[in-house]
Amino acid sequence: MKTIMNIKKAYKEIKEVCEKYADNSERYCGDIRDMLIKASGHLMIIDWEEKYGIKLSHEYSPSKALRLNINSHSSISYYEDAVKEKEGGSGRYISWSDDDKQPMNEWIFSLSFPTGAYIFGEDYDGQQNLFQEFFNELKTYNPDFTDIHNHSLFWKLENAKNIFDNFNIILHKYQELNGQQLKQRNIDKLKSQLKSLEEE
Repeated sequence: MKTIMNIKKAYKEIKEVCEKYADNSERYCGDIRDMLIKASGHLMIIDWEEKYGIKLSHEYSPSKALRLNINSHSSISYYEDAVKEKEGGSGRYISWSDDDKQPMNEWIFSLSFPTGAYIFGEDYDGQQNLFQEFFNELKTYNPDFTDIHNHSLFWKLENAKNIFDNFNIILHKYQELNGQQLKQRNIDKLKSQLKSLEEE
């Protein structure tokens, strides 16, 4: 805990210094503005850990676009003025919310699988049932918002700790199951081909 407090103190000091010079119009001050954004991002990550128990590596830092990509399936993004965004304004919203609910002015943890069963490999047809089981298990973690059409689930940060901590374990479990099932599907396919050849 002492280490976190020291890191927090360091980023606060960096932020305070950068804030003094970030508005300077000199062309050399661009780096200072970048440092301010990064220091603010790191302080926010520490805040998430203290408030919600979400532990992120400090190699992550939210971008100017208010999005932090954790891996190819998960991210934490700021959803602001969703209604205005739909009307052509600036903001972020869930494109196909199942119940039309939208997060407003808050950070949201999301899991998204736009390619569906392809996350397990190229054997899409053979993997569809397994993907549905996988997705259904993720839904048991009670997402605050859902977009089933796009295979996306969303949690408010105060509700995200369990799924955040367990997602990689769940994904690995289904990757292992897919490996086993793929082997059996290949065996069945070869048997079918052999049978066809024998019957010719």
